[in-house]
Amino acid sequence: MLPDFLILFIVLAPGIVALSGLIHKQIGDAPVMILTTGTVLLAGALSLYQLFAYAAGIHGAEGHAEEVGHAVEAVATNGAHIITLMPWIDVGAFHANWAIRIDTLSIVMMAVITGVSGLVHLYSWGYMSEDPHRSRFFAYLSLFTFAMLSLVVADNFIQLFFGWEGVGLASYLLIGFWYTKKAPNDASIKAFVTNRVGDFGLALGIMAVFFVFGSVEFEPVLTAIRENAVVTPLAFASAAPAQELAIDFLGQHVYALELIGILLFIGAMGKSAQFFLHVWLPDAMEGPTPVSALIHAATMVTAGVYLVCLMSPLYEHTLYAAGMITIIGAVTCLYAATVGMAQNDIKRVIAYSTCSQLGYMFFAAGVGAYEAAMFHLFTHAFFKALLFLGAGSVIHGMHHEQDMRRMGGLAKYMPLTYAAMMIGTIAIIGLGIPHTLIGFSGFFSKDAILESAFAAGEHQVMFGQVAFWFGIIAALLTSFYSWRLIYMTFHGPMASAEHHDDHADHAHAAADDHGHDHAHADHAHEPHESPAIMLVPLGVLSLGAMFAGFYFHDWFVGDAESAFWGSSIYSAVDNHVLHDRHSVPEWVILAPLVVTVAGFLIATFTYFFNRGFGKRIADSGGPLHSLFANKWYFDEIYNATLIKGSAMLGNLFWKADKKVIDRLGPDGVTSLTRWSARRLSAMHTGYLYHYAFVIIGAALVFGAVMWLRAGGAN
Repeated sequence: MLPDFLILFIVLAPGIVALSGLIHKQIGDAPVMILTTGTVLLAGALSLYQLFAYAAGIHGAEGHAEEVGHAVEAVATNGAHIITLMPWIDVGAFHANWAIRIDTLSIVMMAVITGVSGLVHLYSWGYMSEDPHRSRFFAYLSLFTFAMLSLVVADNFIQLFFGWEGVGLASYLLIGFWYTKKAPNDASIKAFVTNRVGDFGLALGIMAVFFVFGSVEFEPVLTAIRENAVVTPLAFASAAPAQELAIDFLGQHVYALELIGILLFIGAMGKSAQFFLHVWLPDAMEGPTPVSALIHAATMVTAGVYLVCLMSPLYEHTLYAAGMITIIGAVTCLYAATVGMAQNDIKRVIAYSTCSQLGYMFFAAGVGAYEAAMFHLFTHAFFKALLFLGAGSVIHGMHHEQDMRRMGGLAKYMPLTYAAMMIGTIAIIGLGIPHTLIGFSGFFSKDAILESAFAAGEHQVMFGQVAFWFGIIAALLTSFYSWRLIYMTFHGPMASAEHHDDHADHAHAAADDHGHDHAHADHAHEPHESPAIMLVPLGVLSLGAMFAGFYFHDWFVGDAESAFWGSSIYSAVDNHVLHDRHSVPEWVILAPLVVTVAGFLIATFTYFFNRGFGKRIADSGGPLHSLFANKWYFDEIYNATLIKGSAMLGNLFWKADKKVIDRLGPDGVTSLTRWSARRLSAMHTGYLYHYAFVIIGAALVFGAVMWLRAGGAN
């Protein structure tokens, strides 16, 4: 493990250099870009070194325990390595330090975040070269990196919430980076509001944790759950073992762990774009493509998966919360795959594939295969970032064109981008040979998830079989839409002649929308390969997409997984799905390969040998195609119910407030005051004899009252 000062550099330096964006007018764009890119690349190199060194230390421990460093041994066997920076909150029983927690989960996440972020920074030098606000963009990227790192190294729920909201802020800023345009603004607001729904659940979950355990620090809470220690809630329940404690909630008697697990997962649903709260992710493609690769593919959207795996001691002792994770993940996996088949925007196709792959990760965690979920998170970072940056290279080479129907035949113009996209496609469909170590990254992680889900179903784990079959169907659809993207973009003829004239106009409009100039507008008909500074990140990510699964397989889900994960991931005694997957029937092992090849053949027939066939299906406008193309009408349903319903209620309450509360309250009081003032002011005529008359009259009345009172007394 790295020394503490280098770990502090990895976590804090991106946040410090992000402040350089505030003085870009004084120092210029180039220094900001150099400072942020160099810092994050260095942090990425250190994080990757830490991951490889830790894994190598675990490997050495198998036969040479005496050679294992004390830090590695401590993390692997005795728990997390804590670096306390300073006290933060100390109010009564509520304690939270600002600290950095290093365990296997955080080591993996640090490598993913800084590795992908560093490459995105480098790639953005080419992609954003024409943008007049480059320094602001790079500062936002570094700010996001810092917030995400703060989330995954948090030592307590409050610090995690700080990072959680920090990435939400950075997401809002980056999606709406081109803030002068309506679409990015709308998309950023949609992402922000949708995530507030999930974040409300997360906040309630954190409150419930403190209510039950009297602490917001991870270690005492997770230890109490693992050891089934007796805990005393603040109210509404008596002391009881943590795994058996029940409390009253909304008039119901519920198990505390179930309640906490569901509330925390609602937060994960929003951040990781799961079914019902997924609607923000595709619209987030309005931001620059590097944003899609960094935030909405490889890092931010995996924060929910990280949270569920971190809370594995909790979810191992829940039935309904774990079942909810499994079914929501499975439905998301299948739903997003169906929608991805019918999208024509190259970035939206990849965005829906992100939703689908996140579904795999969640239902893996739901059935107890947390290691497989983290393995897919790790491999997914490589091939999804590769696909997004590859799509950005296509968009750049096509002068900001994103509609695949206006592409075709780009392989000969952009051979290196084509090769990278092919690698990413083979990785995401999970192509490999069962019972061997031959395959791209997605093969190792996705097959581990599907096999674990089937094994869980055989052990009567809630929704395990449903998740398996949904995952198999989604694998078929993933192969289909992934090859559809390749064929529509890189194969066949260029877009037909009748589209060429308006292609240039569309390129101009896209350039206007995205804030770029028109340096290449005269060559809109000539696709070109991207510059080297954009291709280098594609090459590095291609290596990860090809070899990361093979290299890390044993550590993440293989023979060394127990030593690798140590105490950072917890499995109950009766949960062995990750091991039981080795005894599933042969057809379960072969099924992913069969459906992957089937999806490839269907896409090849439809979009390669019969290129116009898919267009005819789309033009026919059948109900199924319309359902998928319109994203199951979620936006329309939410607009008709939630948005218009909220507006109607708001209007009703506003009118009630205006006509009842204001009229009887502040408006009524002010009206009475004005009326009284007008009447009283009429008495101030300015004539002396009027005032004398009033004084004499008042004296007579006063005297009469006094005389009557005196006479009555006698």
